[in-house]
Amino acid sequence: MKTVLCLAISLVLFLLPSISTNAQADTSKLVKLSDRISQTKTLSADSKTTNKFHVFLLLGQSNMAGYAKSQASDKVTNSRILVLGYDNNAALGRVKDQWSVACPPLHAAWLDAIGPGDWFAKTLIEKVPSGDTIGLVPCAISGEKIETFMKSGGSKYNWIVNRAKIAQQSGGVIDGIIFLQGESNNGDTSWPGKVKTLVNDLKTDLQLGDVPFIAGELLYSSSCAGHNKLVNQLPSQIKNCYVVSASGLVVDPSDTYWKLHFSHDSQVILGKRFAEKMIQALGW
Repeated sequence: MKTVLCLAISLVLFLLPSISTNAQADTSKLVKLSDRISQTKTLSADSKTTNKFHVFLLLGQSNMAGYAKSQASDKVTNSRILVLGYDNNAALGRVKDQWSVACPPLHAAWLDAIGPGDWFAKTLIEKVPSGDTIGLVPCAISGEKIETFMKSGGSKYNWIVNRAKIAQQSGGVIDGIIFLQGESNNGDTSWPGKVKTLVNDLKTDLQLGDVPFIAGELLYSSSCAGHNKLVNQLPSQIKNCYVVSASGLVVDPSDTYWKLHFSHDSQVILGKRFAEKMIQALGW
């Protein structure tokens, strides 16, 4: 019996190195990201401060998701800026509902587009302590009305909540929401009330308190420019709500059909405007 036991132990010891090597090769990227997230929850013995994982929800339709193609300058990554996978993107090694280092496209893989979220995060990261991390949870869907995202009658409310909860379960604290939507509800006077309902439901169901909610104006040159009057009603209806201007921003030259979508450089500027307003709202 002792001989058999010894042989079994020897076999396990012989196999362990190869098993360990294969596992390491397959999970090295995930381990690094896990370490980054874990570090945000670790108390520093020297500074007595906790590194934080700041999470932001990105809501809206095509202008939030992006239309203009991303450029090389957009793809310079920062290991402290993460994104929760929107879908499986083999080119970036990104997996749906898993964290990876942020790089456009933040939303659908087929778009290869830049939205405001990219430079929103790149600007925010300069304002947080060096040990902190920014996490983006992209939840925009092109062409959708606000009703799609609402708790009552909408088909994507639970999807948003579930993705937000993944971020919270990863140790993230949702610090704010940025929002760019309205083209599909152009001129609908009930729209501001519906946005208010959506925001209140999210804050309640995710226990967010009154985190900042920042809405963006639509393109001034588009057929939806008149909807900005409704966008600017949101701060009077939603607590801790602000609006970022689309003044001076232009349409993407390739958008010759809808003529609704911001150009690449306009998306960069818009992202920075979202960040500046969020920094102000959070007191960073």
